[in-house]
Amino acid sequence: MNRSFVSADFLYDRLAEQFKPEVYTDVFPKVGVQFHNTDRIEKVYTATFAAPGVIEEILGRDEKNVMLFCHHPVPQMPSLEAGYGTIPAELVEKMAAQEITLFSYHIPLDVAGPYSPGNTLAQAMHANPYESWYPQNGAQLGALCQTGFTTVTELQDCFETTLGHGVKCYRYGSEKLNNGKFAIMAGIARSTDAYRFLKEKGINVMVTGVTAQSVEWVEKIHAAAKEHGITLLGGTHYSTEKFALMALCNYFRNLGIEAEFLAEKPNMDEM
Repeated sequence: MNRSFVSADFLYDRLAEQFKPEVYTDVFPKVGVQFHNTDRIEKVYTATFAAPGVIEEILGRDEKNVMLFCHHPVPQMPSLEAGYGTIPAELVEKMAAQEITLFSYHIPLDVAGPYSPGNTLAQAMHANPYESWYPQNGAQLGALCQTGFTTVTELQDCFETTLGHGVKCYRYGSEKLNNGKFAIMAGIARSTDAYRFLKEKGINVMVTGVTAQSVEWVEKIHAAAKEHGITLLGGTHYSTEKFALMALCNYFRNLGIEAEFLAEKPNMDEM
């Protein structure tokens, strides 16, 4: 059975209109098309990282004329000390041979909007994201959220249920959730100024991804969080950002393209 399709140029143009990559700088040197391997897109797979396991899953399905849309154009960090790796060369070659295009928006997807990691995580936690707050690369990221919860324990329980695994809580503030509010900065939040800002906003909990104190920059955010009385809830880089890539499937379906999210395993050592 023939599947419906769109041209790659059409899809690239629609994505640029939606996410405006020219407005922001990025932490990755290449934004958008990483490898153009087909002019015809019959299906889009979404994933948080361009992980070998994700690519191998698509290759194993023997599908052609597809796009892999990733938030990060690289695999997950094997460790915080090692940093990001690269896609193995043999997989890049196999993607070309099988006509699999790789596309990635990092900061453009992070920007507060209907598909951002902050807003989609908030909605998955049944919270109301009312303001973006975290400045990075010329953009406002993250979400300040209103919820009916009154304690950190209630929020942590919700966070764990939403992610489907345990999270790490570093209690540097009160057990009471100030006015039912909390902050989200999904994935990685390196700014130490964030905690002074949250204290000024009357918010005493931040939900994020990476909290393991194995590298210097994470130690510094713990010191800043403790100084300002902000409790940290860590849930891994992948798990806190995956909801954006799940939500994007509906974006592609609305363009008339079949779409599917591919899950990965979180790195629990990041908490």
